[in-house]
Amino acid sequence: MDELNLYNIAYKHLFNCIHFGLYPTGSSLPTIPELCRTFNVSSATIHSALRLLQEENYVSLSQGRSAIVTYDINEEECREKYRIYSYATKDALLDLCNTMLLIWPEAMLQGLKLCSDKDLKKLDEIFERMSPYNEYPYFEFFLHILKSLENPLFLNLYQSTNFFGHSTIMHLGDNAYIYGYMTYLKREAAQILSLRRASDYVQLKDLLVRLYQRHIEGVQRYHDSLLPPDHPVEPIPYEWNYFSERPLVNFNLAMKLLRQIYSSFGNQEYLPSFTSLAKQYSVPLITVRRAIKILSDIGIVETIPGKGTRVMVGLDNPAPISSFTTPNFKKALLQYLQSVQIILVICKDVALSVFPALADSSIQSAISWLQNILISKDYYMTFGICFGLLNEKAQSPALKQILGGLMYFQYLGYPLNDMKPYAFRFDSRSTTVLLKSLQEKDAELFAAELQHLALEVFKAGKEKLTAGGIHEAETIALPVIL
Repeated sequence: MDELNLYNIAYKHLFNCIHFGLYPTGSSLPTIPELCRTFNVSSATIHSALRLLQEENYVSLSQGRSAIVTYDINEEECREKYRIYSYATKDALLDLCNTMLLIWPEAMLQGLKLCSDKDLKKLDEIFERMSPYNEYPYFEFFLHILKSLENPLFLNLYQSTNFFGHSTIMHLGDNAYIYGYMTYLKREAAQILSLRRASDYVQLKDLLVRLYQRHIEGVQRYHDSLLPPDHPVEPIPYEWNYFSERPLVNFNLAMKLLRQIYSSFGNQEYLPSFTSLAKQYSVPLITVRRAIKILSDIGIVETIPGKGTRVMVGLDNPAPISSFTTPNFKKALLQYLQSVQIILVICKDVALSVFPALADSSIQSAISWLQNILISKDYYMTFGICFGLLNEKAQSPALKQILGGLMYFQYLGYPLNDMKPYAFRFDSRSTTVLLKSLQEKDAELFAAELQHLALEVFKAGKEKLTAGGIHEAETIALPVIL
């Protein structure tokens, strides 16, 4: 995960906590070690966030002490600002909570399955620090569980969603409710550890679902307690800001061009001119040149003097695996594999939720695609078609935001289909089963087979990256899918 991104997450969270009065004037922020554990970052990253807060006159820093809030807080003004902010984010936050109910329990379950004895001992230590007066150990507890998946992209998604209005319940103003809620969390954390040690994953999943439902109840309770603002407020949507905060603009453009190539261009066709692409994507000409160079290096396109840039996808001269080891593309391929792991963890619950709402026209379109795949034998396209169907037809804005981000990373994996010397070893089985599930509108069959196919995609991608010398792929854990 980029340090710039981590720094921004920490800075924005602390800024909001101060701005909305969670840390009054003269109070201390959490210690550097506490913040490092909360955000899963180095002390240097936290120091960078704190220095910016100091430059903006929000805190004062001194050697060996926690940062002290210096922002002159008017409590009534803070409450009013947060009330307006809460109304602006209300719909998006409740929608996000309902989306995370599809993601959070299964993600935590998979993390718990992968926890080692050392991890469980660490969770015991965090558990002992839990109290009704400090929310940070609770966040650290669940973050440490998720870390077992060895997936920075998953941690980024978790932090991005968790900090979008995370302080809502703490602003409730009902101290008795907050004390009871935090006490409940600690009791359930003890039960989580007990069930994990007993390997009772069925009850563990049920508990995790109930736990998140209780969180949603708290968020709803807070919003129900609010008085309406005096004037209309502009809604604030949830955004997964991973892409906008990454500094590799040329690489982001390369990903967008990959998506355009695979959706709109055939073999031997020519891309628009560099000038046209610069205008289309509102970027400098040099950014286009660098993005095309990335695609050229991996065998997706070739530049022909006097003619332009020709698409090379699917030809008989795919790029060798050794071409994929430049630092930027190596990083991107790891993020592709991380995104597949996330999809593998969440796709079954997401599919069961979205499938009943699919329109007949959408199902028929997917059926036609799969029938064509059976004829062409391009079986590797099956996964993208079916997961893309969920992304396209998700009703929740937050779910569309998250699935869209994951699909964005999927285009990075397309070159792996033609990479020498290992071809993706897919056959007609999953395509046939998914086709049958769509024809019969069988949500259970669709969800189960999509997860099975995601598992195969993940294993094949991990094998290829490892064979190509990208050994960091070995640490990305294979979830325990039952």
